[in-house]
Amino acid sequence: MMYKALTVAALLSLLSIGVAQAESDPGKKACVAEARRLCPMEMKSMSRKKVEACMIQKIDQTSPTCHAAMLRIKAEREAATTRR
Repeated sequence: MMYKALTVAALLSLLSIGVAQAESDPGKKACVAEARRLCPMEMKSMSRKKVEACMIQKIDQTSPTCHAAMLRIKAEREAATTRR
């Protein structure tokens, strides 16, 4: 059980959100389980960028709730890239 909690916390960090925020945002909370299923190798790498890139690449396989959260993350990444 403790390992599972650590895995969830690690993913939440990788997706650039805090645990409290994820609990209040169903989309980001939904992405935790989906990232484990869709991007297991990226999860093991502990690279936020790799997990986000994988989830964005597989966005059509996500639930509508997670899909919306991933679109927000994708938009944030694109905005950060254009500001540089």
